[in-house]
Amino acid sequence: MNFFLTDIPERTKKPRENGLTMMMDKGLSINDTKNFIDMCGPHADIVKLGFGTSAISPHIETKIKLYQEAGLMVYLGGTLFEAFVIRGMYEDYKKLLRKWNLNMCEVSDGSIEMNHIEKCNYIKDLSKEFRVVSEVGS
Repeated sequence: MNFFLTDIPERTKKPRENGLTMMMDKGLSINDTKNFIDMCGPHADIVKLGFGTSAISPHIETKIKLYQEAGLMVYLGGTLFEAFVIRGMYEDYKKLLRKWNLNMCEVSDGSIEMNHIEKCNYIKDLSKEFRVVSEVGS
């Protein structure tokens, strides 16, 4: 902080295990990505590439590398996971995570019908290789 305020705890240093801050990238350009890293990188821990924007964002691999080099964990939003699952392309989804060197992913069921056991099975399988996050509730 640039000045002292009472009753505000000191921010822990990276890598943090709790008190993580996530930012959703909804299609930032490479320049916007660099600006975010410059201004907010020290305060953020995780970047979610939201809404399947990674399917159409130019230079996505460059963007992922920029985030990772800044010490930010990156994952694809759950809507993209659902798009692969509904098409029977779950294994292709895992290949994409590996190709882009992502060590985190999201399992969601906000756009498709998926029972709880099926969702838990995806989480169990992915957690063998990736850090998995999932939303609870609506």
